[in-house]
Parts: sequence; C-alpha cells; structure tokens
Amino acid sequence: MEILDSEKRRARNLIWNAAGDYHFEPDFKAYDDEGRADLYWNSIIGAVRKNYGPETIDALFAAFHGCREEALYEQLVWLGLENAVYQRESPRRLALPALRRRYARWVLSQCAGIGDGELLPRLEEAHFRRALGEDPAMTAEDRKLLDALEFSGELDGPELSQAALTFLHDHFGFVPGKTQSEEEALRKRRPWFLLGRSRAADGLPAVRTFGFGYGEHLVAGQGGGPNAEPVQRRLTDRNLAQTEEALRNYMQDYFGAPMLSEGERRTLEQSLCTGEHKNCHLYYTQGDDEPGRRLKGYAAAQRRNALRQAEKNREAYEADATRHRASIVRLTARIRNAMLAYLQPTVVRTASGTLDPGRVWRGVYLDDDKVFTKIQQSDPGQLAVDLLLDASSSQVDRQAVVAAQGYMIAEALTRCHIPVRVTSFCSLSGYTVLTRYRDYQEQDRNERIFRYFTTGCNRDGLAIRALAREIEASSYEHKLVILLSDAKPNDVIQICRDGTYVDYARDNGIENTAMEVRSLLFQDIPVICVFTGNDDDIPAAHTIYGRNFARIRSLEQFADTVGTLIQNQIRSL
Repeated sequence: MEILDSEKRRARNLIWNAAGDYHFEPDFKAYDDEGRADLYWNSIIGAVRKNYGPETIDALFAAFHGCREEALYEQLVWLGLENAVYQRESPRRLALPALRRRYARWVLSQCAGIGDGELLPRLEEAHFRRALGEDPAMTAEDRKLLDALEFSGELDGPELSQAALTFLHDHFGFVPGKTQSEEEALRKRRPWFLLGRSRAADGLPAVRTFGFGYGEHLVAGQGGGPNAEPVQRRLTDRNLAQTEEALRNYMQDYFGAPMLSEGERRTLEQSLCTGEHKNCHLYYTQGDDEPGRRLKGYAAAQRRNALRQAEKNREAYEADATRHRASIVRLTARIRNAMLAYLQPTVVRTASGTLDPGRVWRGVYLDDDKVFTKIQQSDPGQLAVDLLLDASSSQVDRQAVVAAQGYMIAEALTRCHIPVRVTSFCSLSGYTVLTRYRDYQEQDRNERIFRYFTTGCNRDGLAIRALAREIEASSYEHKLVILLSDAKPNDVIQICRDGTYVDYARDNGIENTAMEVRSLLFQDIPVICVFTGNDDDIPAAHTIYGRNFARIRSLEQFADTVGTLIQNQIRSL
C-alpha cells in the first residue's frame, strides 16, 4: 500500500494535536483501508505519547521487535493501549467518545465475512462492540483473552508496559529476549530451501496491516532486521519552519483562503496569543465557494463533508420551515419592540432649547441655567451585534440545530436593521480558526450560516479575545455579543500556570473563558449565551456567563427566550 505524502502530513498533524507537542517525528501513523490518515487512531497514538511518554512506549514495542509474531503482538498491544488511554482522555477530550463510537461502527461494518479462526479481527470486533455498549457473543477463552487485553486507564506507564508483557507471556508464551534468541537460533538451523518462508520478523514492511487499515512504522533500515529501533527525533528549526508552512497550507485546504496576510496574522498573534494562549495561532477565513486548486486527501474529504453538512442544515431547516419562519417573525417583533422603547424620544434639560416655565425660578434663585428642554432621539444605527458560533466536534450532533438558531437570530436582527456579524470558531492543530459567514453590512448573506460545520476542539477564550479586538476596531457606539455554545472549552494547547502546564479543559478552560468574557463586560460590551449543551454543563455556563444565558429546550421557546435575552441587554445600553 502506497501512502500519499499529504496523508502522512495529515496523520502527523493529528498525532501532534493529541500529544500537545509539535516538535517530534511520530514513529507510528495509522491509515484507513483506502490509505487516508485515520482520525481516531492517530488521536489515540498522540494521546498515548502524552499520557505514558515516548520512552515507555518505545521500550514496550522494542521488547518484542524481531519476533516472528511481531505484527500480531503489535496490534494486540495497541488495542490494549487504546482501551487504557481512552479511559484517561475521554473525560477531558469531549469529542473522543463520538469519534470512538463512529470508528467502532465502521469496524463492525468491516467484520462481515471474517472467519472465526482469525484471532485478531475476532478480538477487535468484540472490543469495539463493548465500546458501543454491546455484549459480544464470545467463547469463554476469547472473553478471558479480551478481559486481560483491555488494560485499565488507572495504570501508569511502567505498570501498563508490564501488563502488556505479562499478557503476551501468559497467552502467547512470549519472553522478552529469550523468545527472539530462540527464534533466531531456529532460523539459523533451518534448511536453505526454507529460508524464504516465515521470515516476517526479518522483513516487516514499513507500511503494514493495522486493524482493518494500515500502519506506517518508521524504523531504521525501513523497518527490517532485529537491530532496527524506532526513530524518535526532534525537529530542527528548519524542519519546524517547513512544518509550520505545511500546516498553514493544510489549514487553507481545509477551511478556505485566509482573510489576512501572513504579516497581519503574525501581528495579531503577537498581541493576542499571549498569557494563557501562548503558543497558539489564529486563522481567519471566509471559506471558499470553490477551492482555488484541486484538493486531495483528507482536506478534500472534509471539504466534501462540509458541503454535505450544509445541505443537511438547509434540509433540516426547510423540513420545519413553517415553525422556523414563525419564530423569526416573533423574535423580530420582540427585538423591534425593545428598540422602539429604547429609541423613544427622551426629554433632557439643557442650557438652551425650549423654555420650561416651571423651572424659571431655579435660574433666578439657584443660578441653574438648565431651565430649557430638548427632545433627544437615539440613533438606531449605533447598535451592532456579533454572533459567535461554537463549531467544535462536541456540537457534531447539533449541527443542524445550531445552524438554524444562528440563521434565525441573524435574520431577525437584519429585519430590525441592526448590523450583525456572524462568525464560527473551532481549533485544530494549535490554530483557532474563525470562519466569517457575514459581516455587519452584508445583509443578503445570512444563508451562508447554513455552511456551519463542526470539527476539532474549541478554545473559547482565545476566540472571544480575538473577537473583542475586532469589536474594538468597529465604529459602533453600542455593541452586543451573542454566543451559541455548549460551555465546554477544550483544546490541545495547554496553559502554563506557575510554571506547570495544565490542560485547557474543564475548570481551566472554563475559568479562562469566563475571564475573557469579563474583559468584554469591563468594556461595556454585554455578552449573552444561547446555551446548546447538556444539563451537566449548566454550572459551567453559569460560571462563564452569569445569568446572561438561556437554554432552548424547544423551537416554540426560541423566540421568547432569545428575545427576552436581547431585550434585557438593549434596555440596559
């Protein structure tokens, strides 16, 4: 199987993303049956490195390198590692359970026709049936084997390594060092006319079977020989620069052409990617109607997925168009009523204007020259709204709903002649990507919101900070920010606190996002949230947004709930 360079780069980026380290060359990469970088397994590979360290994992695989059954041992151990690291990572990588379920369903679709005598596919099928909550039909012997193989996430690196070697010893009779020596001695005694048989250990190809796909193993001498060892090298500065350029090209293929020049982007990063967002990057795009160049590989597949999702979003909206349009009408009325109340003529006292006879005495006795009145009319063009949509993978099951909600809010604001700018955000490979669907004056581009598509993680704090910089540059007197979010900030680039790196997830991510929201409030820019998450995440929404959030439980509640939030903020302007 020949793997394209673009897919190798994609696999490397996925591994780096999960490992939180972009300065090493992975010694193992995974691909599906068509040679495309496998999203789930490469994420697991990176997470294994992060949780157990490269030294531990390298030593584990080196222990059975050169064995006749190396390929089998290798895949069995990876199944055990997957089970352990999933238990560790799933609580803080919120997209991981969905990725695992999707991969498990794909595995089961590939299992039709697999013979009962094939151990590895049999165990893999049973393992991923368990991942889906099913109880697989297994023999007592296979069940005992799988129970021993599914290592616990509570084990640390050395304990996990020992558990894997114990598993291979108990069930396959493998003994590190001794097994390799005995097999080498047997090969030397083998007659010359049999030397070409059963020599897999001497010549395992760099790209070889891995599950129902392929794995690429970078070892000295292209993977052959008992003395070969995995390559684990740091990237040089030159290689790192080349990698960064390749990554930016990949972002363009994935999300569309950048809105900013490279110099403008770097200037923004120097200002915004500081403190708890150090080592992060920004990428602004409007997306592409038609890519400027022919795309291949994973980026092309994702672009096709995005186009399909846009159609699904539109179809879901049209399937319930009557209620959606009624919600827009009701929401428009709520906002318009608030604007009319806000824009009611206000009588103010001044030193010139229309004389108020009842206050003349104040000028005579109190030396108060404000005995005149004027009628002050507010300007409806001085309010602008920014709508920010969380487009991370944790929203994958709500894409059509979030797209519809974003469209209805933008359409209602547009009908009220309130300028609105709509942006989605996600993070991938260390980049926080902001996709601009429409700008303040682009009143005819609300349909673009149906292009909403989820992927990657979400660094809410950096997205809000970047938006705040754009709002500062706007000329509008009054500003309002509306987020559609599940209040689950989660990103692979860690935060440095007191010299210690911690994950940007759970309390750390929530605290950082709340801090960025407070910075907007200090600038007199109200922030409200249309909460799209689960009940378990309501405390996080309280922490981040205070009382300025609401959960939409049904379409019938949408106009009244969102309308009330917007009305309250308009009245306080």
